[in-house]
Amino acid sequence: MKRLSLLILSVVALFAVSCSHHKKVQLPVKTVEAPKMVEPAIDTNTYVPFTRDLYNRLKAYNIDVKKVQFFIDQQVVLNRYIDVNKAEIKAGVVKFENGRYTNEIVVPALTPCVVDSVDYDGFRVSFEKGSINSFKFINNKYSPDFFVFTGTNWKDGTAEVYYDKQVYRVSCVNCSSVSEVKLMVKQSDMDKSEKKTKVLQGRKVDFLN
Repeated sequence: MKRLSLLILSVVALFAVSCSHHKKVQLPVKTVEAPKMVEPAIDTNTYVPFTRDLYNRLKAYNIDVKKVQFFIDQQVVLNRYIDVNKAEIKAGVVKFENGRYTNEIVVPALTPCVVDSVDYDGFRVSFEKGSINSFKFINNKYSPDFFVFTGTNWKDGTAEVYYDKQVYRVSCVNCSSVSEVKLMVKQSDMDKSEKKTKVLQGRKVDFLN
């Protein structure tokens, strides 16, 4: 009888151990919120290249191109080698590269500019109010559609320009040639400029004598 009781206790103990090994362990669950979707900002002032067609339309409406706000579509950098002991630095920053000092002037993309003068083959624009410095953008057989940057003494996509009566070499940061830099305008500005408004003055009765 004692042996039977011991046998029953042994079976119960083995069953309990077996169940404990198969019992599932629940770990704490961390709730992660799904990222909120952000609606992309809508650009209400889309920049578009200023073309010969746009220029002709402005002329048809008798709109002075000097009153139009322009921008450049690429960042350009002006550099010239200097002697820091003799040269006067009026603009830009001084950098030491390749064993020589350079004066660097950066014009970021979408920097606003205005037309100073209209030439037969393009415009001269300036980025500084009251400045004598201007840059030529041409529209000719080499660029029949757009008004693009130009200079002299071209080399490997760079060109020379005058700035503060000094010769600088200008290059495009994100394009292979500075000749790819174009004048831009805001589409909203063009839409306003091209809108013709006529104000009626009214009509009076012609009284009989």
